Amino acid sequence: MKTTVEISVIIPALNEEHHIAACVHSVLDQTFRNYEIIVVDNDSTDHTAAIARKIGANVISEPHHGLPQARETGRISARGNILVYLDADMIIPPNYLSTLIEKFNKKPNVVAISNPFTFHDSNFYMNLLIIFFFKMVLPFSRIFFKLMRMPRFIFGGNFAVRREALEQINGFNTAIEFYGEDADISKRLSKIGKISFQKNLYTKTSARRYIREGVLQTNLNYLLNYFSVLWCDHPIRSKLLATGVRWAISLVFVGLLGFFIFSISFPSSQFAGAIVYKLPTTAKVVALTFDDGPNGRYTQEILDVLKQEQVSATFFLIGKNVEQYPQLTRAILERGHQIGNHSYSHPWKLPFENKQTFWTQIIETDDAIYKATGQRPRIFRPPHGLRTPWMSKELHDGGYTIYTWDDMTDDYVVKTSTNKIVRKIMAHVKPGAIIVLHDGLNLDHTSSRENTVKALPLIIENLKKQGYAFVTL
Repeated sequence: MKTTVEISVIIPALNEEHHIAACVHSVLDQTFRNYEIIVVDNDSTDHTAAIARKIGANVISEPHHGLPQARETGRISARGNILVYLDADMIIPPNYLSTLIEKFNKKPNVVAISNPFTFHDSNFYMNLLIIFFFKMVLPFSRIFFKLMRMPRFIFGGNFAVRREALEQINGFNTAIEFYGEDADISKRLSKIGKISFQKNLYTKTSARRYIREGVLQTNLNYLLNYFSVLWCDHPIRSKLLATGVRWAISLVFVGLLGFFIFSISFPSSQFAGAIVYKLPTTAKVVALTFDDGPNGRYTQEILDVLKQEQVSATFFLIGKNVEQYPQLTRAILERGHQIGNHSYSHPWKLPFENKQTFWTQIIETDDAIYKATGQRPRIFRPPHGLRTPWMSKELHDGGYTIYTWDDMTDDYVVKTSTNKIVRKIMAHVKPGAIIVLHDGLNLDHTSSRENTVKALPLIIENLKKQGYAFVTL
């Protein structure tokens, strides 16, 4: 009679002697302890089985090649109520199993859980691309799939499933060799329960397939077979058809990529979450805002101009700059201006960071401003205006209002002339406009802001002549 454990970790492996040790060790390092490790040796010709057995895994043999076949053999041999399937090149964090079991216990209607991943043997750009996929492309596709009543997708490299649910659908489809097997299990499991995706539970895998086949080609293969399984009940089989569909999907992908870039960067786009890019008024009022300060003499000169013109403005400050100029930060507030959070170091990749890194940028800036002024801002402007749906939700849940703009020039470029700055601002001004100028340039305190300082009184003078009043956000 089998002794029951709570989780069975099943690792199919075919010639994985270079990866299996790291994978098994990451399972052995789990904080959750009531589990077993099963390595399914899929007729390897190297030392995979011996390495796994030496480390302490239970190694069983499946001589018939095929990922679903190995997964199914693992299912039959497993003793756990929850089955966790990992690719042999996957490395999981220490809290992986405890997080999974907690989610299953809290949500009885969830039959399977999947999660995102990054690469442990890739370069920065490939990791950035995969994070972009999970942070931007996947949330959008889920909205589309939900509207079209398509099942949520399980990522086959790392997922967990209730044993009873897998038995209810008669296990894995062993007629499938590789591509399409995760789509098949997603389709069948979604008919009996909910598939959950834990967006902040990241694992690490090898980028070897993406390097060998290409990122676009690999993702197209997955996507193509997802729809083929969904609509035809089997993976794509015709190479000619596959080539034609890949070209079509490539065009769609390029179009969607362009849409995503537009959606996360265009100041008035609400796709990534609610933002304020103009004031809700038809009255002749505008909001002057300044980014990237405080910045020594240039911020001081701008404060002097605003005082002379009797105009109030809003300053979105960078945390590191606040720490360098605390007295100047305090002067901004003492002169009746408003202060906002503009992140701690102005990283362009902030919207794609994990939750902990993201909030560190926000909280450290708030702390620096509080130390200098005794106040904590509740408004935020994303560096470069970039944002993602998850970032916007985090900020909104944290009580922040996100501001972009609808009137900005390239005054941050040193060579931009005073006349050009004035001309561009005035060309786009309208009632309720949020105007952006720069008293700093990221963390660089050597770049001149003289042309911005010279342009400011001219902009204010022109706006006053047209009957505009000035407000803070």
